Amino acid sequence: MISYEHGIRRIVIAGLLLAITLLLVFTRIGMIPVPTPAGNATIAHIPAIIGGILEGPIVGLVIGMGFGFASFMSATIPMFKDPMVAILPRLMIGVTASWIFLLLRVAKKRTLSIMVGVLCVLMLTFSYQTYQTIPWLGIVLAVISVAATVWLYWWMRRTDVQIVSLSMAAAVGSLTNTVLVLSVAVWRDYVPFEGGWGIGLTHGIPEAIVSAIVTVAVVSALRQIGEGRGGSRL
Repeated sequence: MISYEHGIRRIVIAGLLLAITLLLVFTRIGMIPVPTPAGNATIAHIPAIIGGILEGPIVGLVIGMGFGFASFMSATIPMFKDPMVAILPRLMIGVTASWIFLLLRVAKKRTLSIMVGVLCVLMLTFSYQTYQTIPWLGIVLAVISVAATVWLYWWMRRTDVQIVSLSMAAAVGSLTNTVLVLSVAVWRDYVPFEGGWGIGLTHGIPEAIVSAIVTVAVVSALRQIGEGRGGSRL
């Protein structure tokens, strides 16, 4: 049973993260214009990921719903004026992030090592795609990908698997947004199947990396604050 204090905390955190989400969408701060059929890359899904990790799938779902409705109401291209594309896929962002975090925080290091390797392969794939159009940027991204993989593995070897769990949960939550939105967009004939792959590589991998970095920073900071006050939920 959820205590009264915990219930109040959950409502406050959900409200704060939802307000940040609406601010990011309606001010366009969280929507980065790019020359693809999707129109924008986004960081506005990150509060839903953080909410899901901090307070569970229900809070993540509520914030994701807010992100979806805000995206629908502020849409400037036809694809996101369709609620099937703009709203429904966003419901699962915080839910999947929450589930993955809960699963990985008790996972063995071997499982985490495999997932770190898979993430590295995805990031290197994106780096290669970038290299074919902008060689110097592709090389920079490849170096960053390898460095990030080594860093995550180092953290895991220090027995602090929380950083790895947070990174993976954030990456999965971000990729949930990319994959589901593009899948529905292809199904609804807004984007051709081949174009969906291109957009997925262009948007999905960078958004997942940014989501992981921001989520680790924010949740780790909140964990330290909680420990300083005598306890932490994470």
